[in-house]
Amino acid sequence: MSIENSWNGLTQRQDDDLAALLEPSRLSKLSSHNPLEKIRKNLLMNIVFGFIVCFFYVFIITYYNILQVQIAIGCVLIFSLWALLTAWQEYKKINSSALPSLPVLIELKRHHQSISAWLITQQRVALFVYPVSASGGFMLGGVIGSGKPVEAFIGSSFILISLLVTLIILVPASYYLAKWFSKISFGKHLKALEENIKDLEKEE
Repeated sequence: MSIENSWNGLTQRQDDDLAALLEPSRLSKLSSHNPLEKIRKNLLMNIVFGFIVCFFYVFIITYYNILQVQIAIGCVLIFSLWALLTAWQEYKKINSSALPSLPVLIELKRHHQSISAWLITQQRVALFVYPVSASGGFMLGGVIGSGKPVEAFIGSSFILISLLVTLIILVPASYYLAKWFSKISFGKHLKALEENIKDLEKEE
């Protein structure tokens, strides 16, 4: 089974029969076609980008002494830290240097299910965070633009309507943009992983 051989060649360092397969040039070639390895790399990129975003939120909270903005961005920061933690947990699960504890087919199914569930959970939880994030950004922009505290400008009907319109536009836009990025980063690799699973099921 070619897929199982590729998996074992990436995970079993002590197998003498696969010593030639584990040569750096061949291993590199195999890794480039391994959807789990691609997902693992994209998870790492996601984690690095998440750290940068978290530092940006910390800067806003500490630099702008605006209580309402600090609360809103603080909530977004908590969500971002949770997203980082769950991404790191998924990253650790895909360890190409560790021996698989289960048969290859079961391992692939487990990873596919885990990553798919992680993406869906991220998207659903984010739906509750987008309104908070948009409101915090709106209030920060209002303070900077008007030079007035939040209480001084947020009470007018025009501002409240503007905030409502902002939420109506930004929340679904943010959701579908995040969903599109997830599809670009993980979608095709999950599809390839699913094809590998189907191929292995046929060979059994």
